[in-house]
Amino acid sequence: MRLFCRSNVMQIPILMYHSISNHLDDHLHPYYRTVTTPERFEQQMRFLSQSGYQALTVSEAVLLLQKTSELPMSLDSQRPKVVITFDDGLRDFYTSAYPILDKFGFKATMFLASGLINKIFPTGRECLREAEIVELATKGIEFGSHTENHPQLKKLSIAEIAHELSASKTTIETIVRYPVTLFSYPYKFPEEDQNFTRNLATQLVALGYSAEVTTIIGTVQPGDNPFFLKRLPVNDCDDMPLFQAKLDGDYDWLHNCQLAYKKLELIFRN
Repeated sequence: MRLFCRSNVMQIPILMYHSISNHLDDHLHPYYRTVTTPERFEQQMRFLSQSGYQALTVSEAVLLLQKTSELPMSLDSQRPKVVITFDDGLRDFYTSAYPILDKFGFKATMFLASGLINKIFPTGRECLREAEIVELATKGIEFGSHTENHPQLKKLSIAEIAHELSASKTTIETIVRYPVTLFSYPYKFPEEDQNFTRNLATQLVALGYSAEVTTIIGTVQPGDNPFFLKRLPVNDCDDMPLFQAKLDGDYDWLHNCQLAYKKLELIFRN
């Protein structure tokens, strides 16, 4: 991959985390796990820091990819960039992840399932409390929508999808007191179904969203559609060689294999 697939095009890895906890989901296949221990997470953040990475929010990364004039003055063009994201809105972000991020001076973007704030996530893990979200927002953590109830959107009607997108946006905006323009798709992103993804993007635009992160594997680069942003899943099984490979783009090849499988699956299902 390094010999034949390198390019001079800017690539930004968007890391996808869920839970930072010592209660691992190690009953699952390593690929499907979503929990990272605080020790492993700190090891990964230390590697980013020692490697000179500058952490951007999702909105900052989108501006950089689009080469707009609205970029923050703090942006250092000489340093490699990374985006650190969290899905679901779990409370262990507040208790375990944020202190580590703060230690290294890193920003992050959290995507909330708004209907589960102050409640328990379906996995049994505690979700963020409203007061904690307010506090984190004042400390520079960026918030986006992860729907209201974390459903599989592809199984819903157009009206039900619109409700999930709009209700979550309204709720989060009321809490953080700034416009919420970012969305994270829950579950596996159905990129093989172009009609669905096109209609979803249309709905997002109509409701005032400007970008969407997905579970499509890969790094992002200039020219990518802001409503189909790729991410790199990270969990406790990511030792440092694998973590570095993902950052370097050496994990991106897996996307083509997955997309081919999804297309074949769609053909046989229909």
